[in-house]
Amino acid sequence: MKLYRYLMAAVVMAALFTGCRTRVEPYYPSGNQRPGGNSGQPSTPSTPQTDPELKENTTWQISYEGRKIVEGAYTEEIQVNNIPITQQYLVSVINKANYATYGGDLLAFFKNELANNSDYVYVGAPEVIQFSRFRHGTWFAFVIGLDADKKLTGEYAYCKFSVEEETPSEEYLSWLGDWTVSDGHISYDIQIEQEESNQVYRLYGWEVRDAAPSDWVQMDLEHLEAFFEPSDGRLYFVSQYITTYEDDDLDGAEVDELFLGVIDYDGITEEMGIYIVPDENIDLAYAEKDGEGKISVRPCNISVNVGNDRFEGKFFSMQYVYQEVKNGNWHYYNNDSVNFFDNAGGLNNVTMVKSKGGVSVTRNAVKRNGKASLIGEEKPLSGKVYQPRSGRVAKGAVRVK
Repeated sequence: MKLYRYLMAAVVMAALFTGCRTRVEPYYPSGNQRPGGNSGQPSTPSTPQTDPELKENTTWQISYEGRKIVEGAYTEEIQVNNIPITQQYLVSVINKANYATYGGDLLAFFKNELANNSDYVYVGAPEVIQFSRFRHGTWFAFVIGLDADKKLTGEYAYCKFSVEEETPSEEYLSWLGDWTVSDGHISYDIQIEQEESNQVYRLYGWEVRDAAPSDWVQMDLEHLEAFFEPSDGRLYFVSQYITTYEDDDLDGAEVDELFLGVIDYDGITEEMGIYIVPDENIDLAYAEKDGEGKISVRPCNISVNVGNDRFEGKFFSMQYVYQEVKNGNWHYYNNDSVNFFDNAGGLNNVTMVKSKGGVSVTRNAVKRNGKASLIGEEKPLSGKVYQPRSGRVAKGAVRVK
């Protein structure tokens, strides 16, 4: 049976507006997506500390100010007020489903935020913080007090707020349905369903093939999240964490499953070949309507370190991969995929065509490598920093031997 690990991923965000406060630089690597975060390395346990006494500070204020437009993009605004100029703190935003996994243990939540998900420490207030768009439902926003040594004081403030789902636009709805994605060599029948109006889709069927070769692993137990961009009407494929489970083929070793971008490095100072870019929340490709009903899937540009060299170019493919949590080794589920480049190095014409019939997506809880179906589960969510697409930076690529 697959063991789920729901990571409590509330990331503290950088402020976009100046107030009466000082931002202290990050002091702990973020693990906001999965064990080890975006670094691709196993998590490092935090140093134990004496448990503080919890106390709500009713003079501190934190509030949700609604959806805003920043540089043409939709964001969510959180404001913090009435905090002394010398007081250090974290800010965490978490949805109801995520917080419910703590069973009401507020201190456990604070410890997890301090250990894994604190990108920034704030000092004093007022503070105006922009988050990426929240999905509909109930949310909690916390101020978590820290002392001079950046340890929990036990003081906190919070607010509870709700977000309503928007009415879907015709452009958003146009991407729903059954599609065939093909590079002329490999084809996937995929299904796109609504997840969050005007923002997120569920995508089933990537790396699922009819008449697949015997060594092909049908990725029919999971789904991706794809993202709608209102400003250009495109559908974006983004790198993301999927789940953590125990793999029977690795003697029960725990592995993280992800959907990541792949590059074809051809520089001169490192070993040439295919590399994985392990960073999450990176745009990998986008589907765009070219007119007359034709839709192309095009790779996004990527700039990333490969050893001591720098790769500047486009993604070669995007695939499901997994990493062993204990030793950090990376693996592909399948050695082939829909590719954006042909053997001569030219761009493939990857198309996306609306299907007339249904899609060949298996949604049974059939065991595969120790993993049961992921279908139909709610993904706990946390607030994430608002970053324009130009600000989403990949740290480095890794070679899979």
